Amino acid sequence: MLSNFTKIEGRSFSYWRIIILLGVLILMGAGAFIAVEVQGHGITGMNNKIAWGVPHVFAISLLVMASGALNLGSMSTVFAVKQFKQFGRFSAFLAIALLVGGLAVLMLDLGRPDRLLLTVMHMNFRSMFTLNVFLYSGFIVLCVLYLWSMFEYQQYTKVVGSAAFMWRVILTTGTGSIFGVLHAREVFHSALTAPTFVALSLSSGTAISIILLVTTFKHTKRELEDKVVFGLRNALIFFTLLVAYLLVVEKFTKMYSPAFYDVQSWILTGPYSWLYIFGVWGATILVPLGILFHPAKGNSIKGVYWAAFSAVIGTFAMVAHILLAGQAYPLNMFPGYEVSSVFLDGVSATYTPALVEFILGFGGIAITGIIYMLGIKFFRMLPDKAVAPEGYELPWNP
Repeated sequence: MLSNFTKIEGRSFSYWRIIILLGVLILMGAGAFIAVEVQGHGITGMNNKIAWGVPHVFAISLLVMASGALNLGSMSTVFAVKQFKQFGRFSAFLAIALLVGGLAVLMLDLGRPDRLLLTVMHMNFRSMFTLNVFLYSGFIVLCVLYLWSMFEYQQYTKVVGSAAFMWRVILTTGTGSIFGVLHAREVFHSALTAPTFVALSLSSGTAISIILLVTTFKHTKRELEDKVVFGLRNALIFFTLLVAYLLVVEKFTKMYSPAFYDVQSWILTGPYSWLYIFGVWGATILVPLGILFHPAKGNSIKGVYWAAFSAVIGTFAMVAHILLAGQAYPLNMFPGYEVSSVFLDGVSATYTPALVEFILGFGGIAITGIIYMLGIKFFRMLPDKAVAPEGYELPWNP
């Protein structure tokens, strides 16, 4: 019912301290953008080999999490999971906030955002980038309609929510296909890249929802029943296992073919192997599962919180590995021949990100943060208390 949802007061010193901090980060991000716009990408660590750097890592990670943030709404609307219905508004609004933050970084890192209108006027519909323009804008429209239906026209919630669910799967598939369809980039190219991105969105979206719900309810002194959080924990476990499964299948498939021996060996032993081992497998898979399956930590709110935090960090690490390692591996322009030249053909590219790139990326996170903070202050996004439905019991505990 509408009366179950309220705004937060947003009058405390802690609230305004967060708003000011986010505002400062946004101003710093704007300054970083102006610096790159005026002086060019030469002040960044990007080069002719690696043209998509840290800002793109931030942008794509936020876009992936935006799709996954709709998990709670989708589970309640499409799959009738009753205990998550109370988070439907939160879910849709968080998806919008994350998408806006990610797109802001993406737009500001293009190099010439002032010429964006030219790309709109001359679209290449065989390009995944062009298709994603429609996917992102359509997703925002559907999330707004979904949120509006939950506020005013609840008879349309299932229809719009189901459409948003299907669209988010297509959207994340499109984001993953940016990389998966590039045949020339051997690290990128794979039919499993798109479904892996979908699975990653499910795990990272659930993780960021856990973090924000636990933190928000704690600091606003609202009741958040443990069973609700543990229900999200169970979902996070299965989504993380799904990511691990797809990674194993992809690795097995590529290692099975002699044509991919060199690139797979490079991933495991090359300059970005640490990011693959400690980021992709460590932070994204092993650490969250290790915490969540622990008899004590997995059954505590604090343990679930830190597992979710590791999953979010792992999402950034996984996107960074796909993006940076994919560009760093030398192009195999003449299969069966060794290539060398003054242009460093056949040599792994090097990349050292500059501070300005991190500032721009954190500016995008701050945009997401300030939208969320202002949203829960001015709109009734959160329930007074989040409790499990009567008679609800967890199907299992780790």
